[in-house]
Amino acid sequence: MRVLLLLGFLFAFAPRPAAAQQFDLPIACSLGADCIVQNYVDADPRPNLAEDPMCGPLSYDGHDGLDIRVPTPLMQRGVAVLAPAAGVVAGARDGEPDGAFLQRGEAALNARDCGNGVRIDHGGGWSSQLCHMRNGSLRVRVGDRVTAGQTLGLVGLSGRTEFPHLHLSLTRGGVELDPLTGRALTEIGACGPSVATPGAHWSAAARSALSYRSALWFQTGFTGAAPAADANVEALPANASRQTPLVYWGLAAGPREGDTLRVRLYGPDGALMSESTRVQPRDQAQASVFAGRRAPPGGWPAGAYRGEATLTRDGAIVSTRNDTLALR
Repeated sequence: MRVLLLLGFLFAFAPRPAAAQQFDLPIACSLGADCIVQNYVDADPRPNLAEDPMCGPLSYDGHDGLDIRVPTPLMQRGVAVLAPAAGVVAGARDGEPDGAFLQRGEAALNARDCGNGVRIDHGGGWSSQLCHMRNGSLRVRVGDRVTAGQTLGLVGLSGRTEFPHLHLSLTRGGVELDPLTGRALTEIGACGPSVATPGAHWSAAARSALSYRSALWFQTGFTGAAPAADANVEALPANASRQTPLVYWGLAAGPREGDTLRVRLYGPDGALMSESTRVQPRDQAQASVFAGRRAPPGGWPAGAYRGEATLTRDGAIVSTRNDTLALR
């Protein structure tokens, strides 16, 4: 679906000269560290096909914006959605429940795909829309003037979403744009470097942060559960103890066909306890892998256990993570 509109949020722009704009990142997190771009605009105009700007899997058919994803635990603590530039709030909606789409599907949306969100008129024909905010978190109303970086609300799970993220869409003069490049969506005919470069409408800091990243480890952690092969690793409890199984898991975003995803679990003495390897059979938006062992009689020895995750492509390490768990 190319259009994500807040119900009743359409408004007309008065004719005026084109103006430059400098947008900042609309979310209070560090891209590539504790949050990621999960989906870009679909750069493949063909129906039922999708590619991200670098011909990878970080998009889906007809996607018209930029999705910045945060880990579920971070979302639960609260991640601020920020005004990307100064302007006037032209539309706002709150009160949509979080997780409704996950629980009841399409019927729960009532055509409110954006969920809770804000539309801002930035002047010069520029408009931004920010979607999927937490129910009850909005701090602005229609008519409010906002400054760049001002908190609008919190990242949530309202509207059509299956994971915590902020969806950003941009228009200029009523024309829908690719938020990353600033080009009209109708001008994107194929993937490649020309549609992966952040546009001049972003601040220098934002352009650097938005540099295209291929596959990387999005989340890693330990659990005391014994997950099924198709487990949602984000939902695994962080409940490892000396008496439970000890499992280390990793969730990678954007792995490509042939990539090797490997996780290893080491004991306090540095010895390898468990290892699991996945060779990607195809490009995927995300993939998980985990390794672990059942607790021995009497429980695990006290000490620091280490988890290591590596993502390798063509023999080179693309992304790596290391975590430590102290059992007492």
